[in-house]
Amino acid sequence: MPALKWTEEKLIADAKRFETRNEWCSGSRGAYAAAQRRGLLDVCCAGMRQVKTSWTDEDLINDASRFETRNEWRLNSNRAYKTAILRGLLEVCCAAMHNRFTWTTEALIEDASRFATRKEWRRNSGGAYSVAKSRGLLGACCAGMRQLRTDWTDEALIAGASRFTTRADWRRDSPNAYSAARLRNLLDACCSHMESAGGTDNDAVYIWKAIGQFYNGNQVYKIGVTSARLGEIRVLQCANEADFDAEIVILANVNGKATEVEKSLLAIGADPKYAGFNGASEFRAMTAAKLNRAIGIINSNINQQMLAA
Repeated sequence: MPALKWTEEKLIADAKRFETRNEWCSGSRGAYAAAQRRGLLDVCCAGMRQVKTSWTDEDLINDASRFETRNEWRLNSNRAYKTAILRGLLEVCCAAMHNRFTWTTEALIEDASRFATRKEWRRNSGGAYSVAKSRGLLGACCAGMRQLRTDWTDEALIAGASRFTTRADWRRDSPNAYSAARLRNLLDACCSHMESAGGTDNDAVYIWKAIGQFYNGNQVYKIGVTSARLGEIRVLQCANEADFDAEIVILANVNGKATEVEKSLLAIGADPKYAGFNGASEFRAMTAAKLNRAIGIINSNINQQMLAA
């Protein structure tokens, strides 16, 4: 089964379903990767909103006022929540919140009724969704929601798989689609863009700027390894998991094992002590001089054969 062909018009139409580049990369990685390879990212993303990258104290207080509990604020506006913590403003921002809010079964069902699908409920009311899940009430709360499609065309399976970077992620989050692809012998076609079960190819290193994030007065950057064939996809996936906006500083194919280069990079700068998401320990706050030093280490290890190719 040939891979789904993305015309420029299809890529632009697909991008219009999302508000930011991070959301597009996370929600439709196959389309994003195709646009990236063809140099069409700016064209496809021209209509997307600019994500807020700086918060005044007043902005943080106003944002917090939309939520009843700290947990709801953390789940639904994590970027603002983290900024408040870093500035020591958490108590000020949360002063008007309820000290404790108890979700009754009736309240959960009523909250779920505002949404058409489980995915929408999880995305827009993460606190209520998490409580319902922990109590085994998802079935009762979501009984009135529309059923997602169960008839899959080959093209729909390939497009659905494009949202994931590993087979395990796809199987866990979309088991019906995964099973349909397996029964039709389409797994290899659907998963051709994914990383192998052993992880990344370990041949590329990146540094991206966590926009709006500072520690001890210095800009925070994310350091990591990926597969060169995936381009920016892994970078933006990490940014999406951290709920940070990313600006790529350098992404390069390197000689030897990328993890060895990564070790040298992580020794530079200060650890801001992030936690709660994958890759949290790989952020470093760096001065301009230390950033240049890190970039120099990567440049000295660049795979020249790949550059020539």
